[in-house]
Amino acid sequence: MFETTDARRAVARAYRLAIAAASLPIVLADYFDPDTGAAYDVGLVSKLILAARMVRNNWQIPTGSSFVEHLVMAAAILEVPPNVDGCVVECGCFKGGSTANLSLVAGLCDRTLHVFDSFEGMPEPTADDETHLVVDSERVHSYEENSWEATVAEVEANVVAYGDPGAVVFHPGYFEETMPGFDEPCVAAFLDVGLRTSAETALEHLWPVLRNDSRCFTHEAKHMDMATLFFDREWWRETLDSEPPGLVGAGSGIGLHPGPNGFSSLLAYTVKNPAVDDYAVVAQTGADNVVDVGRTGSD
Repeated sequence: MFETTDARRAVARAYRLAIAAASLPIVLADYFDPDTGAAYDVGLVSKLILAARMVRNNWQIPTGSSFVEHLVMAAAILEVPPNVDGCVVECGCFKGGSTANLSLVAGLCDRTLHVFDSFEGMPEPTADDETHLVVDSERVHSYEENSWEATVAEVEANVVAYGDPGAVVFHPGYFEETMPGFDEPCVAAFLDVGLRTSAETALEHLWPVLRNDSRCFTHEAKHMDMATLFFDREWWRETLDSEPPGLVGAGSGIGLHPGPNGFSSLLAYTVKNPAVDDYAVVAQTGADNVVDVGRTGSD
């Protein structure tokens, strides 16, 4: 019986891996687009080498996020014109798996990756942050003080071994201690923080320096407690004097990894003041917007 169960699990795992591999050209279409990275002289060969290094790093460094997610963020960074000044920011890095991978992209673009982390694990969660509802996965995530702990020496060693240490600046300490004085323009940000209170602190200080039309990624897309932050009108008006930006992928994440009911992930993003004047206008009259069974979706 156990052998049969193990065999079924092995087959199911192999099937998921095959589906994931086959879907990569679609999932990573923006990354492999010839225009992405062209301004930095990053062509197909460089992208394949970068992807291979990220896959290796995912095997070598314990991390909560996947190389596929890192490549999606890499595409966003590579799409920023070189004449637009700004750094990349990561909030929450655990042992440095995502840090190593993002440092490789930052180095290719001659940008600095600023990494904020306590390097002592999570702070003690408030009562509202002790558990997060994850409806898409039918789970409740719980949090405790000092979870996801790693030292700055361990992270630095991983970046030296697998990333581009010359592109990284570390800011050890809790966000409320290290982020208030940060004022460098930012072209991309990645929040992998777990607690909503930590995300609020990070956004309070990052949003003002994030350039318009730039992306801020979060790795807690499926957490209803986190996703609602990007739609919380009261918080955004009181804290940042702006309207909430919303979140692409809220509740299920952008479709990167195959699952029982389609593709999902923990990654989502918002865009600061998107250039809507460049967007196409689609009149919703009902004449041209009906479902076409020959298409895979609708805009």
